[in-house]
Amino acid sequence: MRNIVEGKGSQTRREYVYAYLFKNIIDLTLPPGSGLSEKEIGTILNVSRTPVREAMIQLVKDNLVEIVPQVGTYVSLIDPDIVEESRLMREILELAIGKLAAEKMDTRSILALEQNLHLQRLAISEGNHWDFLTYDDEFHAIIFRSLNMQRTWEVIDHLSGQYKRVRMMRLLTTEPASWEMIAIEHENLFVALREKDVDQVEKRMKEHLTKGIYHLDEFKFEHPDYFKK
Repeated sequence: MRNIVEGKGSQTRREYVYAYLFKNIIDLTLPPGSGLSEKEIGTILNVSRTPVREAMIQLVKDNLVEIVPQVGTYVSLIDPDIVEESRLMREILELAIGKLAAEKMDTRSILALEQNLHLQRLAISEGNHWDFLTYDDEFHAIIFRSLNMQRTWEVIDHLSGQYKRVRMMRLLTTEPASWEMIAIEHENLFVALREKDVDQVEKRMKEHLTKGIYHLDEFKFEHPDYFKK
C-alpha cells in the first residue's frame, strides 16, 4: 500500500485513515480480497490502532471491508447484487430529482455544472482516473444541492461504494479517450437542465445511469477473484 492521501489538514485521525483506505479500495490499489493489517496501516500513516479500527468499522458499514472473526480483515469482494441495488437506487432517485431540478435549478447551480464539465474534460486530458470519477459524482451532487437535498445525495453516495469500484474498473480498463462518452452524456444532461426540458432530462438521466454496469459481466469474466460468487 502507498500513502496517497495528501496531508491531514483539519481531518481527525479516523477521517484521515478512512480517506486513505477508501481511496485505495475504490481505485483497486487494494484489490477485492486483499488482507488488511491494522498495524501496517498504522505504521504507514503514523497513527495508533484506534483510528485505524474506527475507520475499518465505518468501511464495514460501507460494504467495502469484511471482518472475519478469528481469521482477519479483508477488502470485501464486489457483490453484483449490491452493485445493481445501488445503481437502481440512483436511477429511481435521480430521475425524480432531475425532473424537479429541470424546473427549479437556479443560475448559480447551472454555472457550477458548467464549471464541473470543464474539470471533467481536464481529467480526461490528463488521464486522471480518480479525478474523473470524483468530478462525475460531483456533477450529480450539484443537482441535488440545487434543491437543498444534499442529505439525500450523501445517503446515495454512502451506499454506492461497491458501485464506485465497478465504475472505476471501467475507467482503468479503457483509454481516457473512451471516457469522452461519459462526459458527453453529462453535457447532454446539462443542456436539458439549462433549457428546463423535463422530458429530455428524464431521457438523458436514464440513459446515463443505465450504462453504468454494461461491462459488469465482462469484468466478472476477466477478474472472477474480485467478485462474490
